[in-house]
Amino acid sequence: MKIYIIGMPGSGKTTIAKYLAKELNYTYYDLDAMIEKEALLFIEDIFEKYGEETFRRLETEALEHIPQGDLVIACGGGIVTNKQNKTLMDGLKIYLDTDLDVIKKRLSNDYQRPLLKKKTLEQLFDERYLKYQDFADVVVSNNVEIDTTVKVIMNYLSSEVMS
Repeated sequence: MKIYIIGMPGSGKTTIAKYLAKELNYTYYDLDAMIEKEALLFIEDIFEKYGEETFRRLETEALEHIPQGDLVIACGGGIVTNKQNKTLMDGLKIYLDTDLDVIKKRLSNDYQRPLLKKKTLEQLFDERYLKYQDFADVVVSNNVEIDTTVKVIMNYLSSEVMS
């Protein structure tokens, strides 16, 4: 089974995906890292040199080439900006719903995300919130400790297996 982790920049997608993959004994897969590997450029450089439209095309292409198997996939925050991506995500899509105050704290110690150079976090959230809801099969709060979020997801998965 494939599990896609979606959410805002700084919502914890990468961290939760890594922990969840380990807990499930699945392979962890980072979509942005795969794009960087294929393009031989960092995400910021792709945005800077070629723009967001090119990056989104590369993102969709990367989705099309995700290998088969049991994977937990950390998606980029803007994966929901292209409706076609939803049909390419053949698995469970989990939206990490994270308060903007929590995200701001997390991002204060992180690198500057390309889109946050042009827009505020609030603007991105307003543009994407309903899209995250539309894509998601499950919405999980990630305002808590990593272990708690992963336990909530594990409980969901085990209840789905039982039903």
